[in-house]
Amino acid sequence: MAEPEVKIRPAELDDVSEIMELEQGSIVHPWERKAVELLITDPNKICLVAETEGRIVSYVGAESVLDESNIGNIVTHKEYRGKGIGTLLFKDLLVELKNAGIVKVFLEVEHDNTPALKLYENLGFVKYGHRRDYYGAGKDAVLMSLDL
Repeated sequence: MAEPEVKIRPAELDDVSEIMELEQGSIVHPWERKAVELLITDPNKICLVAETEGRIVSYVGAESVLDESNIGNIVTHKEYRGKGIGTLLFKDLLVELKNAGIVKVFLEVEHDNTPALKLYENLGFVKYGHRRDYYGAGKDAVLMSLDL
């Protein structure tokens, strides 16, 4: 059976409810609706979604200041993980950021999130530090960056 076709596009305000569903089903501390709305409407932020089979199955967001950007979240629905959708979405985001003049990208990832660490390393991100208990007691963040 062929993999479903995936469409990557900028998020719209009409997508907020579906994005919130992704947040609620995937993240221990989901973002609030207003934060997601700002991710879509603020000119210093970018939010892309991956759509397949008539629904949003992944999204990624970043905030930029001058020529640097910080990835705030990337979430893929549990049923669609491991299919390359997050990688495709993330690569599109990096192209968008580079085209916008961004030269350096930062992100944080939980130290034991092996799939995410592998994704970021495969995309060229390098570890430069950590934050103790960033995600809660005993849940450190690995700090990573990428030069575009």
